Amino acid sequence: MNIENFLKKYFSSRDKIILACSTWPDSMYLLYKILETNYKKNLVVCYFDHKLRKESEKEVKFIKDMGKKYDFIVEIQEENIKKIQKESPSIGIEEIAREKRYEFFKKTREIYGAKYILTAHHLDDKIETFFFNLIRGTKLTGLINMKENNGSVLRPLLEITKTEIISWLEEKNLPYNIDSSNFDIAYTRNYLRHDIIPLFSKINKSYKKNIKNTLCYFEEIKDFIDEEVKKFIADEDSFYIDEFFEKPILLQKEIIRYCFYLRNNNSTIGLSEWNIDEIIKFIGGKNDNTKKKIKNLSMKKNKTKIMF
Repeated sequence: MNIENFLKKYFSSRDKIILACSTWPDSMYLLYKILETNYKKNLVVCYFDHKLRKESEKEVKFIKDMGKKYDFIVEIQEENIKKIQKESPSIGIEEIAREKRYEFFKKTREIYGAKYILTAHHLDDKIETFFFNLIRGTKLTGLINMKENNGSVLRPLLEITKTEIISWLEEKNLPYNIDSSNFDIAYTRNYLRHDIIPLFSKINKSYKKNIKNTLCYFEEIKDFIDEEVKKFIADEDSFYIDEFFEKPILLQKEIIRYCFYLRNNNSTIGLSEWNIDEIIKFIGGKNDNTKKKIKNLSMKKNKTKIMF
């Protein structure tokens, strides 16, 4: 993996590079690789302490010491995720942790005027998230889940496996930390990671490569659908009802998802198939000057148009 070529693709020689770093093997691999490039002088490393593990104090010291040793900026934020989850019991602790973590990353990126934040997600993460979202009933967006460039987030390691990462770190004798909670199969992702997904290797040793190829195929389909949806919306906040019902039902549903996505912080979480069916019925209903709202998506209807 040539990280320098990747960075040249997205960054100028002066751009700040914000790296999300847990101090675990994946993010340390990416950190060490960036330190081998001419971009090391631009590096800002972010560590988010969820206050869920005793090791976090050790990890904070570890990354601060690394910053002093290699002369890069370190930004740290802590949140009591368990306390926040108790106040919002309907939301899973993993989801809350991710939300707070990315809020911190976004804030740091804005402070330094950076275009992107880099994360160390690798091929195993991509496959794991595919299965995690599949069993939750996601659509194409959730199945694809991770791209090299996802707006403000860059993922340089999606072609690399966890095994390759560990092997390189061990070969170079480079220090990293291990997350003890990573082995707690009470967490759904860990159960998938340790007990379910490895079973595929008994069926086909090349399952990772095959799933990666399937995901690339899904991405091509999703890109085509997205292009059709964007043509229809045309960067406006309304569309004509007659034109909407001229589209195939698949595109009608994707148009609704896209409208919801735009109004809910680039997320479709909370939008069910039932919601979509209700919105389509609303659009096709006989009543004029009516409204429909789901979360932050508010739709208004007159005789010919839907405004959202």
